[in-house]
Amino acid sequence: MSLTGIYFILGIAMFVVILWDYRKFPMTAKRLTKQSDKGLTSFSHISLESRNLAVMTFFAIFLWPLVLFWEITGARKK
Repeated sequence: MSLTGIYFILGIAMFVVILWDYRKFPMTAKRLTKQSDKGLTSFSHISLESRNLAVMTFFAIFLWPLVLFWEITGARKK
């Protein structure tokens, strides 16, 4: 299997984790997701969560080494 294939298989594995719950990566979620306001309507809340999921999915599949770097360095700071 080529290096590119392994890279994308690991990206898809992280994608499955993101679909399960993108908050499993708290440092990355804090950097990339927008927090919801209390005054949002139900549709706005669904739109915001869809946007957050899409951004985290993009990073999970294509930029997962960056996600791992953020998580590891964030865990060291604590």
